[in-house]
Amino acid sequence: MNKIKIYLIRIYRLLLNYEKQEEVIWKDIKKLHADCGWRSGVYENDKYIETVFEISKETPVVFHYIVGKYSFHCSVKILENYPLDLTTDFFILATHFNNVLSDGVVIVNVNNHYIEYHHKVNLLLPLLYRNEIYSQIIRHYDTARDIYEAFQRLINENESPAIIIADILNRNNNQEKKDK
Repeated sequence: MNKIKIYLIRIYRLLLNYEKQEEVIWKDIKKLHADCGWRSGVYENDKYIETVFEISKETPVVFHYIVGKYSFHCSVKILENYPLDLTTDFFILATHFNNVLSDGVVIVNVNNHYIEYHHKVNLLLPLLYRNEIYSQIIRHYDTARDIYEAFQRLINENESPAIIIADILNRNNNQEKKDK
């Protein structure tokens, strides 16, 4: 009986016009943030939420979640006011990440000196699967932590971008083998 109910809800959601679909997802995102008790600021008119998470121990950053333009969009500034002498290495490391990320993009903003990570998914996925909103937020958060760690390693240890990305890929491969 429960499977039939879920199926009917999915059909109903699919039959809604785009504005109503967007509104349903917006309500789901607000409910998720409220249920999880995350420290969030909700901006109703823009369908936009800011949530503070720790990206590393005692390093809080603001994550942004936006519904609109046929997508659910997550973004975060990984690093602000980076050292200018490392700009070339930041571009190299960002390019390595962009080559291996299946979803999302790392951006180096040279005008304002920050690194940002964006992740976007079509509204259809969270429309059909409510848990996908939570899953996407967690994937975005986990990837942001890896990206932050990599850029911190570049700054603090002056490690080569190629070695940093190789270590991350190796760690992820080892984790996948453990999970199997």
